[in-house]
Amino acid sequence: MMQAHHSCQHRQYAVRNPGDVLVGGFNFGTGSSREHAAASILAKKIPLVVSGSFGNIFGRNSINNALLTVEVPRLIQRPRERFPKGDGADTQLTRRTGWKFLWDVRRSKVVVTEDSGETRSQKVGELPPNVQEIISRGGLEAGIKGEVAK
Repeated sequence: MMQAHHSCQHRQYAVRNPGDVLVGGFNFGTGSSREHAAASILAKKIPLVVSGSFGNIFGRNSINNALLTVEVPRLIQRPRERFPKGDGADTQLTRRTGWKFLWDVRRSKVVVTEDSGETRSQKVGELPPNVQEIISRGGLEAGIKGEVAK
């Protein structure tokens, strides 16, 4: 699905490693009103998207498909500061930072550790228990199928 969906525009997107996190800007997923947007990210085995904000429909489709999303508006600016345009990366669609991202769901906090060891943290919105349940069941459809099968 992903190759057909994104191959023309995002060839570098095909390169991914286990544990990769997709980091976007603001209004991520706006205009992606079909489930395929969230499903194609999951098809590449990317379980989490971090962004400054998400389009409403994309956010709902992400929950329905068990794709974790977290809004981190202050921290999302850091990659732009660290890797500004004009450093030869203008045309680079994908960048591996070597940074570590920790989301403490219980405390509603994220911590980013850069490759230099510098850390930054930010409080984030709570991941409600009902959303946690949908995601833990593999998405809305999988959860309903599980309930019907009981």
